[in-house]
Amino acid sequence: MPYNAKHIIPPKPVKLNCQNCSTKNISLFNELSNEELEILNKNQYCLQYKRGGEICKKGAYPTSLICLSKGKVKITRSSNNGTQQIVGLRKPGDFLGFRALMGEKSYVASVIALEEASVCFIDKKDFFKVIEMNKDLSYKIMRYLAQQLLENDSRLVNLTTKHVRARLADTLLMINEFFGAYPDNGYLTIKLKREELAAMANMTTSNAIRLLSSFKEENILEVHLRDIKIKDLKKLQKISDFNK
Repeated sequence: MPYNAKHIIPPKPVKLNCQNCSTKNISLFNELSNEELEILNKNQYCLQYKRGGEICKKGAYPTSLICLSKGKVKITRSSNNGTQQIVGLRKPGDFLGFRALMGEKSYVASVIALEEASVCFIDKKDFFKVIEMNKDLSYKIMRYLAQQLLENDSRLVNLTTKHVRARLADTLLMINEFFGAYPDNGYLTIKLKREELAAMANMTTSNAIRLLSSFKEENILEVHLRDIKIKDLKKLQKISDFNK
């Protein structure tokens, strides 16, 4: 059973059908046959998590392929001094703890729900059986992992070479690209605490607060509590590009 059971709603697993999954068409499973989906569905179950629920725990060993079907999550790691860093974000259709599963290693990071999330667990034996049956899926998985490595390398370079102002601009641009904004009011579709923004941009919370105020004064952002709207995307991109 996944960790932090107190954050799971409802407490009993819910059985869903992989063939009717709303995120199937935007995941690596979009071209699987009904037979292959039936294999994945055989021992699958789904749980719902509250915000703050721990879906994967650092150091644990994966027993399932974990699919995010609803909600948004963050991937976190702690430094030696206990500071938390957010090293990734995931949205519906993404897999969680995927590299640990494929490498048969323990999780090197924890996955935490940023909002109420629905998560499906597929038995890893069933998943590996489908991989053996489907060479195209194997190729898609290699491309998926390669793309993640490229994105992580690029983000690491930016976090270690850019000044704090550019790093926060990068973070806001990434959130906007990854999750998007509401079409009716332009606010980002995710609400993050100041310390979460700081953890993503590799800076102190006080710096994140100061820079958000600065961007607001420059009419680049509109900020209301945890709601953020990017008013001038070009200016924000210019700040991000300054260190390139």
